Amino acid sequence: MSKKKTRFPDANSSGGMKVTDEQAIKEQRGVVWDLIKQLGQQLTQGGSLTRIAIPVHVAEPRSYLERIVDGWCYAPVYLKQAALEDNAIERLKLIITFAIAGLSNTVTAKKPFNPILGETFEATFDDGTAIFCEQTSHHPPVTNWNILGPSNCYHFYGYGEWCASLKGNSIKGEQKGYHYIDFNDGTQVRYELPACWAKGIMWGDRIIEYDGEMTFIDKKNKLVAELKFNPDGGGWFSSWKKKRPSDYFVGGIHKVKSIEDYEKDPKNKGKKQVDINGSWLGWVNFDDDCYWEWDQDIEKFNPIPVDDPLPSDCRYREDINALKNKEFEEAGEFKHQLEVAQRRDATLRSEYKASLGEE
Repeated sequence: MSKKKTRFPDANSSGGMKVTDEQAIKEQRGVVWDLIKQLGQQLTQGGSLTRIAIPVHVAEPRSYLERIVDGWCYAPVYLKQAALEDNAIERLKLIITFAIAGLSNTVTAKKPFNPILGETFEATFDDGTAIFCEQTSHHPPVTNWNILGPSNCYHFYGYGEWCASLKGNSIKGEQKGYHYIDFNDGTQVRYELPACWAKGIMWGDRIIEYDGEMTFIDKKNKLVAELKFNPDGGGWFSSWKKKRPSDYFVGGIHKVKSIEDYEKDPKNKGKKQVDINGSWLGWVNFDDDCYWEWDQDIEKFNPIPVDDPLPSDCRYREDINALKNKEFEEAGEFKHQLEVAQRRDATLRSEYKASLGEE
């Protein structure tokens, strides 16, 4: 008899991960109410949060360039194994597992610092994987990355535009952009991330959830994988039946006639080759085979900063370093100075473009 699947201890009974840092939640709620008093409907009716500065005392002493790497903690396990795999469906299973399992490592109580335009982060995983991240746009905020597996066995790269807005008692966050993984045999797999919700912003339990869909596309091998998170959510009659927790997902791998036809009409996805189900807080199943469980002894890798990074590396930011030392006033002043300099640079760029007749 197979063992019963379980979820992380802090998984909420109805779905999502419960944030248990009550002090951080209390401090953040004070800031949110102050912002609502200042900005009113601009904030509560879905206005973008990416342009709003928050006090340093409620921030995490890391840059978003460091934070984004958290979701790639299983790259040395699953992407390296995928690089050695000849079977296209098996390789796609490993990539899906890498992406889903990594979501479980992205739940934190505090928001990281927004990167400055041109800011970088260089690190490695201890298997030899090289990590390069750079902030390539400030408004909208866009991060690009390049990850090179050991001996260049794979190339994981892409970009993400971070969007966030307050919707009632929740914040909806999205990292819009494509993730690409290239292998030496010419295979490329592309996917996007689902939306992330932080619920209980002003009252109630603080719950982090992923919702929506993920699609993985392997053009060379004509494979498509579709995943739907919170499959029992929504609909007029959803309240009449017993629901699975919202962190569950279902889907399948399909063999299509052509990727072009599928992208024109996703209904053209052909016959399902593999059934997929699981929870991003518990496990990933392909048919009857489990590829990841949260309580398995599978190593989770942390980035190791390189010894001699570029001068633009986020580890040189004075505001972040001051916050690490709990020097809150100094951190706030350094952060303000960086924001003033960034606005000045943006004005200079706009004036230069105008002098050239560009918009």
